[in-house]
Amino acid sequence: MKRILKPVWLLLLPFFVLAGCSLITPGETEFHAIIIGINEYIEPTINDLKYCVNDANGMNDRLLQRGWHDSEITLLLDGEATKDAILQAIESAVDSCRPEDYILVYFSGHGTGVSDSSGDEYDGVDEAIVPVDFVGGDPSTLVLDDELGASFDGCRTEKGVFIFDSCNSGGIVSTLMQASAGVQSRYFPADARGGGGENGDLDVIHIPVMTASAEDEDSFEYASLQHGAFTYFILEGLSGHSADSNSDGYITIREVFNYAEIQTEHYTGQYQHPLLRFHRNFLDILITR
Repeated sequence: MKRILKPVWLLLLPFFVLAGCSLITPGETEFHAIIIGINEYIEPTINDLKYCVNDANGMNDRLLQRGWHDSEITLLLDGEATKDAILQAIESAVDSCRPEDYILVYFSGHGTGVSDSSGDEYDGVDEAIVPVDFVGGDPSTLVLDDELGASFDGCRTEKGVFIFDSCNSGGIVSTLMQASAGVQSRYFPADARGGGGENGDLDVIHIPVMTASAEDEDSFEYASLQHGAFTYFILEGLSGHSADSNSDGYITIREVFNYAEIQTEHYTGQYQHPLLRFHRNFLDILITR
């Protein structure tokens, strides 16, 4: 579960999108975003969170500032973020996407792991995000990584990004992606972490996945930030071009990840290690002019 501490993205209207060998301009591309933030859970055994709705609203506001339209964004907050609503929103966007289109999925809330009932996880654990209507003791009311992967069956676009700011989010990763892809992190000792999070069923191999933590780590939110740490530093990195490491006027996924990763690790005292996973043909995606 996501943790609260006291001392939890992305401005994605790209000027153009570069992935594999294809160049897409906004005039040819339709954008679809599903942004989810949950503070208050129905299940009484789950601790409520404080800043996940802030995270989601911040993401929504930044997209609108970068030229997105309300009609392109599905925002699910607290009671709206049921399991059915989350899956229906994703499936609707996937069904609408053409090969030239762009899809963003962002989640801030509780994450967890449950016993794998299908036998496809090497470690016997399914990672999951926790919708607002989760019922304690009933894993069928979670959104499993398997179900997220199934929602993208037949997806026609290879352009976009997934961002998960939740505990154990590093376990939500495609086995296919892991076999033919890269992992960017300053912290990835596979022998110390049971294979380095190679399990998971988000089998959307051409779309990069950014996670706030490793598969066996918590994701922290802070009163001092009014956000989850990872989301806060993604937003900060994009504000005022803080993440523009080569000063070329553009910010890419790798640049903003590098900024957010370093800042998140430092702020959390090395208790949280973000991960970026991508297909081997992924070059990068520009996210600002």
